[in-house]
Amino acid sequence: MYTIKNSTEFLSAVSGLDERLKNIKLNSVEVDKQNNSIAYNFICDKAVDNDLKEKILDVCEKNTARVFSKVVVAVTKIVANVDLVNQAIYRFLKDNYPSVSIFLDPGDVSSVTDGDLVRYKLRLTKDGAEYVVKNGAMKNLDAYLSKNFCAEFAGSTEIKPDNLSIDLLQEEVFAGELEKIEYRMIKIKEIYVIDDALMDRSAVYLEDITEGPHVVCGRITEISEKETKTGKPFFVIYIDDTTGSLGGVYFSKKATYGKIKGLKVGDAIIARGSLGEYNGRKSFTFDKINKCVFPEDFVKKAKNKKTVPRNYKMIFPEKATSVKVSTVFDYNAVLPEELTNRTYVVFDFETTGVDYMNNGITEIGAVKIVNGKIAEQFTTLVKPEYPISAENIGITGITPEMVKDSPKIEQVLPDFLKFIEYSVLVAHNASFDMSFLRRFARESDYEVNNSVMDTLEMARRCLPSLKHHDLQTVADHFNIVFHHHRALADAYATAEAFIEMMKIKYKND
Repeated sequence: MYTIKNSTEFLSAVSGLDERLKNIKLNSVEVDKQNNSIAYNFICDKAVDNDLKEKILDVCEKNTARVFSKVVVAVTKIVANVDLVNQAIYRFLKDNYPSVSIFLDPGDVSSVTDGDLVRYKLRLTKDGAEYVVKNGAMKNLDAYLSKNFCAEFAGSTEIKPDNLSIDLLQEEVFAGELEKIEYRMIKIKEIYVIDDALMDRSAVYLEDITEGPHVVCGRITEISEKETKTGKPFFVIYIDDTTGSLGGVYFSKKATYGKIKGLKVGDAIIARGSLGEYNGRKSFTFDKINKCVFPEDFVKKAKNKKTVPRNYKMIFPEKATSVKVSTVFDYNAVLPEELTNRTYVVFDFETTGVDYMNNGITEIGAVKIVNGKIAEQFTTLVKPEYPISAENIGITGITPEMVKDSPKIEQVLPDFLKFIEYSVLVAHNASFDMSFLRRFARESDYEVNNSVMDTLEMARRCLPSLKHHDLQTVADHFNIVFHHHRALADAYATAEAFIEMMKIKYKND
């Protein structure tokens, strides 16, 4: 990084050239190693004519190391307009302090000018106000504003009345705001202005972006110029930030056309825009673009997993419809402690196929065993993203018509994870069902860490005399009657067989 020696004296020399430059600030320095040039980007609250700009250039050339063969000066007029300041404050807090800004609305930021000083006020909850003061957020905000506006700044806080505070225990509010906090950010150190001198320096991981407005960054992997039907130029740009890639369009502006056209593959940009859908495909519309330096030391952070919701939303457990174990055996009238001291959830998925990466779930069935008895059931049909083959329709009886109005897996998964929380999971051939569960949990940013027991393995150990150990054979052995290949029926049968085999296991031990 190039550092200006005696930067205070340098800025004093520039501001002392003319009364109009008393509030001038150096916003950024752009070094072009390939062309051996350096560009000084200033901001000023007064218009600067060419004669004055030449004087600034003269000072810059005298203070620039001779290693640079070309010096360029740009001066952008930026007045500390209160509306612009309020917008900048709001964006800065949203991007850098999401835990504080959860309940911050644009109307909670106000500012007034007092000569060259801008006083702003943040209307926050009591905890939020204490945080921004004690943890240095206000100081960082002042520094950000001072760098981007030709003024000095002083901030204060105001506590929101209690009746305006939002209850954090409201599940919908908490879940919605938690999703905002989950965005991981890349911090950009150097920005070379093309479109927006006030653009944020924090960009969302491309892997994390969802539909709506975002600031993104990355190195250009492809850029091409095209024309609309009316002959207006626009650019198609693809970027990659090492977490993901993104493509979109930038509609040219006269003032920035030359600089955008000068961008090439390998250049890094930071941009504000919005992710939407075009002809059925996701596409980003680049609104403002600045050139930047992508951090060489960037290391992708692991994404924090979502926590299980506190309440059921769509699918609710029901009291078990059958708790009778139909068996010709009666091992131990007293149930083993291993069975009564822990909670078990026995579950089964019906799916569109056996490959968990290329198939979906059509039905969930689960029963909860508490104190050694089947106490609750959880069941729902699921609308898969994959076609149901004729073979699977023949096996399960589940048709596309049956599931067309059912919720999708991402809608019911939080409720299922709530149902299995703090439980040992049990399934017949558990690796099959667990592979589907872990895949869809991972895609929704959840993590499944439950202990797992497999009744197929238990049957092989507890019932070695059986030629086969599939669920039907094991159920027949215990005289358990059920409708095979429907999720809830399979879950009940597996649960009853599990209880019997736990008795056998206890006796053998």
